[in-house]
Amino acid sequence: MLPTLRVECIIAVIIVILTACQGRLVSSAAEAETHYFIETGHTVRGDFWLFFNTYGGVEGLGYPLTEEIEVDGWTVQYFEKGRLERHPENQPAYRITVGWLGDLLQRRRPPLPAGLIPRADDPNRRYFPETGHTLSGDFLHYFEAHGGTVRFGLPISEPFLEQGRLTQDFQSARFFWVPEVNPPVTLEDIGRVHWAMTGMDKGMSETSGAATEPDQPRQ
Repeated sequence: MLPTLRVECIIAVIIVILTACQGRLVSSAAEAETHYFIETGHTVRGDFWLFFNTYGGVEGLGYPLTEEIEVDGWTVQYFEKGRLERHPENQPAYRITVGWLGDLLQRRRPPLPAGLIPRADDPNRRYFPETGHTLSGDFLHYFEAHGGTVRFGLPISEPFLEQGRLTQDFQSARFFWVPEVNPPVTLEDIGRVHWAMTGMDKGMSETSGAATEPDQPRQ
């Protein structure tokens, strides 16, 4: 019995080691992936590429507007609909985040008065005590179906009219209600808005232009 048990233990250990090694190889291969976008002349790499694909790709974040750059000590990359940030100090699941461009653009509005806070059991309206705002209707459905707080952050306003369109701001996005499309919510190009506001777009275009196209671009 003892030799048989030893053999079984050895086999089990080998399986664990091989599984771990395979996982590391798959992870390393995925993190080494890159994708060049001929539309804007920029490349998305590694962990940014993984996050980009997980949260909707071009439909969710738009095309990349920059390569990876350093901003305030962080490595970031601007996309049309957001800014990805790398935070190595965070836990692994939160090392890639979407920048809070809505807050940086100073779009946060005062929280709801206490008397207007909906009941916790209201099935059609969700209250976020962290910012004091709510989500409901198509905005709530879109939010929950496309990444929630990881992708959009928290709501920082109630719905309001902006140039005749129903609009709501989030830490990392701005929603527009467009009932004639499916789904009836579109995203502002908040990454483009903030990138232009920084003025860095002009400086980079004057000094370096677009990124160099690789030999075999992938689309």
